Amino acid sequence: MHDETRLLHSDSDDEPFRALTIPVHRASTLVFPTVEDFLTRHSRFYDGYSYGLYGHPASRALAGQIAALEEGSRAIIVPSGMAAISVVNLALLRPGDHVLLPDAVYAPARSAAEGFLSALGVTSTFYDPLAGAGIAKLFQPTTRLVWVESPASFTMEVQDVPAIAAAAHDRGALVAADCTWASPLGFKALRHGADVAVQALSKHVGGHSDLILGSVTVGDEALFRQIKDASRYLGLGVSPDDCFLAQRGLGTLATRLERQTVSAMKVAGALSGHPGVERILFPPLPGDRGHALWCRDFTGASGVFSVVLEPNRDAALAAFLEQMSLFRIGASWGGLHSLVAPARLDGSRSVVPWQGAGPVVRFSIGLEHPDDLIGDILEGLDRYRPLNRVASA
Repeated sequence: MHDETRLLHSDSDDEPFRALTIPVHRASTLVFPTVEDFLTRHSRFYDGYSYGLYGHPASRALAGQIAALEEGSRAIIVPSGMAAISVVNLALLRPGDHVLLPDAVYAPARSAAEGFLSALGVTSTFYDPLAGAGIAKLFQPTTRLVWVESPASFTMEVQDVPAIAAAAHDRGALVAADCTWASPLGFKALRHGADVAVQALSKHVGGHSDLILGSVTVGDEALFRQIKDASRYLGLGVSPDDCFLAQRGLGTLATRLERQTVSAMKVAGALSGHPGVERILFPPLPGDRGHALWCRDFTGASGVFSVVLEPNRDAALAAFLEQMSLFRIGASWGGLHSLVAPARLDGSRSVVPWQGAGPVVRFSIGLEHPDDLIGDILEGLDRYRPLNRVASA
């Protein structure tokens, strides 16, 4: 079955009503017909229903679709993308263990490794995201987990996931991949060697900037149960209404991503060569440093890319972004509305310092007409550059 078809069909069935859309059951407490059913309710933790916190028809249906899209056997729905990252860490790491993370990793995941995991006795090493097979030299006897994030959410480094996974598996470590940028339609992390695939469903899957959810997908039953147990001990439950919204988003995911990618290519092309833009960071573009790996491993993209602007004062960046008429300043991506997010990367890396002299700005292209978005950006650059000339005079 093609992904576009799978997005619209699940195994969910809610007899006798049998609605076409996912059923929403708002309940904390389930009732049982017999004493024996009640006393054995915990045996249904992994597959059935025992208490609203641990799963309901909406979360089970969504998990099934996500697992199929990721080409895994089982998935867990959790309250956020960061919750997905944390539950994997807490399920798989113990005091004395060591974890490897890319230097360009999602900033909250970096902070969690440096603070939260460190306090639990887990040591972390950050590595050059472009290390590929060279990551092998960083393994320690206690390395249990390697994270990849491809592309990186601001600077768009594409990682050689198969090479990293091979190095990890040779040393008995697992690989967890955060591949939210391309969604499961554009990158199948498990197919390329990852043991765990994490998504922030808040972004492309939700698609409307109105929910916060995450997913964890695996291909191994024992690993699924290990992570599912951790989610139970952490009390991670999800709202049936949010799961309904996420499954609604799945129905249009392929169409939205196709449109947003085409628009992003047009917008990025219009910015190429602009005197205010030093570099465009977008793996689908020929000439991008990650383009070859993107062509090899990815089957799709998204409307999210970054630009490195010519150096300027903070006031010029504010003039550029704060007066935009269509782009709004926001931290997420993947919704219907276009967003822009500036980044401060000085001091954010510990292995390979960021080399760009100018500000980095990330664009999330929505469903507006690309010509209107191009006009909004070009007008912003017109505000940005005169301030730069004044500053340089």
